[in-house]
Amino acid sequence: MAKTDLWESELVSLIDQAEDLLSESRRVPLTGRSVVDAESLTTLLQHMRRILPDDIRQARWIIQERERLLGEAQDEARKAVGDAQAAIDRLTDEHAVTREATARAEVLIQQAQQSAREIHAGARQYADDVLAGLVSRLEDLRRQVQTDREQLSR
Repeated sequence: MAKTDLWESELVSLIDQAEDLLSESRRVPLTGRSVVDAESLTTLLQHMRRILPDDIRQARWIIQERERLLGEAQDEARKAVGDAQAAIDRLTDEHAVTREATARAEVLIQQAQQSAREIHAGARQYADDVLAGLVSRLEDLRRQVQTDREQLSR
């Protein structure tokens, strides 16, 4: 089971426990309100808080990983450009060979730059997708917690 699945499973379990605590609480007649064991509810909320930082650390790791991938892509592009420049320098002895080498080097440079752009775009898209999923999950959890809080205040 993936770490995220485990986190979600544990959080859902804690939310279920909070709902059970609410449903098992005593009702105050004629008010629609309930008396909830504050210690039990506090314990559940503390468990929920302990779970959240793991996902936040995961999001930070994703951002760092994205930056690492971008750095690698830029390093590869610089290396490719350096290799192309070295190839140009080696082939400058003869005019015809120089023209061919220049054309090849330009193609290599363009390919390296295109490859770097694709890697960069892919890394950004991956990080954006993961972060968007995280935002969505956190928003769902926020709505659930808000609903639970509203139910507790009734």
